[in-house]
Order: sequence, then C-alpha cells, then structure tokens
Amino acid sequence: MSLRLSLKVYPRLEDEDFKVLAAIELGMSSHAYTPIDYVAKLSGLHEKELSYRLRKLNKLKVILSSRSPQPSFAINSIAYDCLALRSLVKSGVIEAIGSPLAEGKESDVYLGLSSDGAKLVLKFLRIGRISFRQTRRLRSYIEQRDHISWLYQCRLAAFKEYEAISSLYKLGIKVPKPIAYNRHLLVSSFFDGIELAFCRELEQPDKILADILDEVRRVYMEAYMIHCDLNQYNVLVSSEGDICIIDWPQYITSSHPEALNYLKRDIRNISSFFRRKYDIHLDIDRAVNYVTGLSSTL
Repeated sequence: MSLRLSLKVYPRLEDEDFKVLAAIELGMSSHAYTPIDYVAKLSGLHEKELSYRLRKLNKLKVILSSRSPQPSFAINSIAYDCLALRSLVKSGVIEAIGSPLAEGKESDVYLGLSSDGAKLVLKFLRIGRISFRQTRRLRSYIEQRDHISWLYQCRLAAFKEYEAISSLYKLGIKVPKPIAYNRHLLVSSFFDGIELAFCRELEQPDKILADILDEVRRVYMEAYMIHCDLNQYNVLVSSEGDICIIDWPQYITSSHPEALNYLKRDIRNISSFFRRKYDIHLDIDRAVNYVTGLSSTL
C-alpha cells in the first residue's frame, strides 16, 4: 500500500479516531481481529461515539471488520502509517513530509523535514509485501509464537534496523544517523547521494570499491555484524565520492553459524557489480580474509 493514500487520510483523522485505531492495534497483538468490547474498553469511548468512529474509519478504508463470532476489527497499513506519523509529529521529530525517494519490495522511503528544517529520511517498512511465510522463515528476529501479525513483523524490522545503525553510527561507520523510530517507521538523517546502481560513471570506481570493503571490514571487526543484503542498491554515493551504506534490517552477528557464507555473499554481490560495469576483478577469498582480519591488505 502506497504512503500517498495514508497522507490523504491522515488530515481527516481526529483524536477519537486515533484512540480507536490504537485500541484495535493493541488488540491485534493477540488477535487477528480485535473484538468490539476490547476496542470499547481500551478507547474509553461511549457506545454511540465508538459506533460513529468505526463507521467513519470504515468509510475511510483504514479498518477491516469481521462479524463472527462477534463484531471485530483490524487496522490496515494506511492506519498503521497514520499512527506512526502521529506519534512522531506529536513528539516533534517530523515537521513535514516531502517527495518519495524510493518505493521497493519491503519499504516506502520519503523525504521529510524536522522542526529546525533539516532533511530527514522516513522509511516505512513493508515486510508484508513479500511472502509472509518466507519472511517468517528467513527473518531470525521474528520470535516463534502462535500469532504473528504483519504489524509485528514490520515493527520488529524497524526496531532491528534502528538498533543496527545506532551501533554502527556510534563507531563512526558510514551509515545514516538514527533519529527515531515508531512502529514500522524509521527516521534517519539525509545523505545527499544516489544508489551505486544508478551512478552513470564513477571517476574512481576502484577507490569506491575499496571504501565499501573497508566499511564492511569495520562492521565485521568492530561491530561484529554482517549486512546480509549488501548490493549496488543499498550503497549511496555522493558527488564527492563519499559513501553511505543503508538498509540494515536483515543484519546478523558474526557469531551466526552461517556468518561467513552471508559475508561472502555480500562481497560477491558487490564484486559482481564492479566487474560487470567497471571490469574490476576482485579475488573473493582474499577480500573475505581482509574483511575478517586474517589479512591486513586486499
């Protein structure tokens, strides 16, 4: 679901609407659909007011309903976007939302502004866009439990990425500065660059490749982490040749039993891009030895 729809709905929601949405959201931590008596209890609204709000939210197409065994409700991604935005707007993190930066399989990324006019990156995680069964199998951070909603998956993905870039940024590794997160929305600093894949020509491609491997080495040796999805689409390059590595929700630690295999895959992905586009040939085994500290040079 595109954020554009959420931004049209957001101004039409009032405090009471958000109370109902938040109540439904909380109930979905243990139910696929939240029973109406649970919604009434958590929202604190009287029966007539609650009935009016539910009709309004239904017309705005931000909730789903079920009649069996009793009236029950669930929120959709539009409602979840609005809840996250409201929290970060009220807390003063976000002042305005601008144009889209990227829309992919697992996220919508938009430009934002802080209250002091600084550019922000707003990343809405959309884990449910790909196979639910696949994400549950592949994501090590999803606990094994009977009821796992798409909300829970997206929230955990945002938390995990925030956790990762917070650790890496403190070490001075070239990642975005973490600002805040709420639910499935991650807010970070803006890096003025474009994806490596879309750079027409690099003046010093060998230097860019070396810089990427240096950062991968620091991530591994200082933070004990592996990106696990490193490729030409999540390395940003500025006009001055600086880099920034983004998209960290899939990271694992170096103690993971498959750590070296994932690390080798990351290095192979980056190496393949530079070989195809710039005819730069990298010895993968030597690069792995360098990144893991077994060698001091490439």
